Amino acid sequence: MSDSNVVTEAKVDLLADPIPLGLLGYGMTTVLLSLANVGLFPVDGMVFTMAIFFGGIAQAIVAVLLFMKGNSFGVTAFAGYAFLWLSFAFLNIGAGNGWWHVTSGAVGAYLLVWALFTLGLVIASVVAPRVLTVILVLTVILLGSLGAGALTGSAGLNLFGGYEGILTGALAIYLAFAFLINEMFGKDVLPVGKPFRA
Repeated sequence: MSDSNVVTEAKVDLLADPIPLGLLGYGMTTVLLSLANVGLFPVDGMVFTMAIFFGGIAQAIVAVLLFMKGNSFGVTAFAGYAFLWLSFAFLNIGAGNGWWHVTSGAVGAYLLVWALFTLGLVIASVVAPRVLTVILVLTVILLGSLGAGALTGSAGLNLFGGYEGILTGALAIYLAFAFLINEMFGKDVLPVGKPFRA
């Protein structure tokens, strides 16, 4: 191994863990949108701004940092959800400004495709901390219910997705702070659960 490789590996080892930031970007943006979905406030510029900057750009940066650490799962998950949030914001901003027309059927298909993406992450995550797998399962249910609601026009499914999304986002926020607090204290202060499969 060359000296340059040793230095590169040492630099990578010294990088801070970006996963808590990525989980917060996902969780807080999900909670905010879900609060809008249950009718607390409209899905407007505030939601889109959060989606672009914290849900989108922040998670994309996390994905780049995890690429440097060689974390393929983290890159796939955080980059995927970064572009989900960015495309969601762009889709809605464009439709609101008359740049294009978006049908409810197309939105339903869009959400169901992302549910399928998340299902793949669920399978890969069974060797990760259990809380992460639970978050991903809840995300499949969230995207599936919202997708089905868009396809069928069911207000009940959309409302269910809103409340379920609050739970999903809150659990992601919990996991973010569990990772952060456990790292800071050097021990398991908040449980994250043993993997479903060792």
